[in-house]
Amino acid sequence: MVAQIALGLAREFKDPGSVKFYAWLLWGALRAEVYGLHERALEVVLWAVSRVREALAASLWGSRGQRIRRPGALLASLLSERGLLDLFRRAPAWRVA
Repeated sequence: MVAQIALGLAREFKDPGSVKFYAWLLWGALRAEVYGLHERALEVVLWAVSRVREALAASLWGSRGQRIRRPGALLASLLSERGLLDLFRRAPAWRVA
């Protein structure tokens, strides 16, 4: 499921080289919630994805000609501003037997 969502984001953002990054974000949000590090991590990721989508739509229809060239970077920036990227880096890894 996570891999499919990550692939979908990569396709939507025309960023095929970042599938692993999007999957890492999703797994990070899941870990943050499961470990009690951030009870709304998935909600914040969804909010950030929505903001990127809005920015992409505005850049397509806007008159200023400002395009979003790196949607993944915008997503990372939004999550970093809220401290989630650092939290995901520090979150305990999942161990599988």
